[in-house]
Amino acid sequence: MFSKRRDAQVQAQNRLADLDGKMAAIGRSQAVIEFDLDGVIVDANPNLLTTMGYTLEEIRGAHHRLFMDPVEAASPDYAAFWRDLNAGRFLAAKFRRLAKGGREVWLQASYNPVFGPDGRPAKVVKLAIDITAHEQEAARREALRIEAEKAQTVLVEALAGALGRLSAGDLTARIDAAVQGDHVRVRDDYNAAVESLRQTLGQALGAIAALRGGAGEISSASDDLSRRTEQQAASLEETAAALDQITATVKRSADGARQASTAAAGARTEADRSAEVVRQAVAAMDGIKRSSAQIGDIIGVIDEIAFQTNLLALNAGVEAARAGEAGRGFAVVASEVRALAQRSAEAAKEIKTLITTSAQEVAQGVRLVNETGAALAAIAVKVAEMDALVSEIAASAQEQATGLGQVNSAVNQMDQVTQQNAAMVEQTTAAALSLKTETDQLARLVERFETGEAQPRVHDLSASAPIPLARERARIRAFAGGGAATAASQDWEAF
Repeated sequence: MFSKRRDAQVQAQNRLADLDGKMAAIGRSQAVIEFDLDGVIVDANPNLLTTMGYTLEEIRGAHHRLFMDPVEAASPDYAAFWRDLNAGRFLAAKFRRLAKGGREVWLQASYNPVFGPDGRPAKVVKLAIDITAHEQEAARREALRIEAEKAQTVLVEALAGALGRLSAGDLTARIDAAVQGDHVRVRDDYNAAVESLRQTLGQALGAIAALRGGAGEISSASDDLSRRTEQQAASLEETAAALDQITATVKRSADGARQASTAAAGARTEADRSAEVVRQAVAAMDGIKRSSAQIGDIIGVIDEIAFQTNLLALNAGVEAARAGEAGRGFAVVASEVRALAQRSAEAAKEIKTLITTSAQEVAQGVRLVNETGAALAAIAVKVAEMDALVSEIAASAQEQATGLGQVNSAVNQMDQVTQQNAAMVEQTTAAALSLKTETDQLARLVERFETGEAQPRVHDLSASAPIPLARERARIRAFAGGGAATAASQDWEAF
């Protein structure tokens, strides 16, 4: 009996120790605070004290309202909160509390009634985790979201108004509303797009105005061209007859030019042969000049050797004199070597003098031959130029004869083509009128847009035609208005 009671006590102590270990584990990771059923603080662990900024002595015996906003603590919901806990119902949620000094704290907490031996609630234990940073960050993000929505609303309203004006054709509609962040790029991109469209349409209006004037000018020019084409056909027949006579004359000139070219080619051949002989003589004289120069160099070397030999013989004589009787024989040899060196130097000087004289005479001959070669070369160049000119004249005459024959044939074909052109000009006139009509319609469609600039006027091209067009019109009028012969002559010279 006693042992059973002892075992029961041991088991109870073990369960109590296990329970204490579990509470200690919870206390290490969470904030824990105990209340009585009236909401009076009984105890709190260090985590909660650190979170709320109080000491245990400051809060023990105080009511739970210490951590509450006064307005919330006086509300009916707060009274109902403690009635539920006294009824044994636990509560878990996110709670906003006030730490020491009024600092805001957010807790993810549960209020847990603890039951006594009689099965009725005896106290309340609160387990909490500090989520203040998370909640504040969420609040900051929410504020940013609301601000972004407001900015987006401003941008959308401004964009809607601008697009409404744009749909009505007002290309001056811009967004001037003050926006922030990414909305600045949207505003700037829209304004840039509208500005680009405005500039493009303004340029299109100017181009259309010019096109309207040009279409009318083309129509008028086509009518004039039709009349001038008929007159041109009559003038072509007269031109063909004149070309036959010119062709015969050019053929005779070509024959004479070929004969002159043959004679010039013979003279060039003889001049080239004479020039070649002179070039060979010049080359031979140059060879003699180079050989004389080489011999002079060799004589210089011999003279240098004789000088060095004489110097060595002199030194040898000095050394033999120093040797006394033993060097007497060597002194005789040195004296003979010295005499030989002197005779070699004298002979080298005589040969050098002869070579110098010969080189001067050779140089004189080379100069005269070079002058002769230069003269013959100049003659050969002039003869070659004459040959080239005569050959070119002959070739040109032949080409002119051939070309005139082709021109004669082409003029006959031009008569037929001119008649065809007259029919094509009538079609062009009709197309120009159609283009003018379409251009007027396009101008009416585009002019509905407001660009903020004065609409360009239609250019009157007939009043200020471009210089090339005016020049061509004057030329054609001269050809068609009684000056056919003069115009034909000018055309032949241009050809």
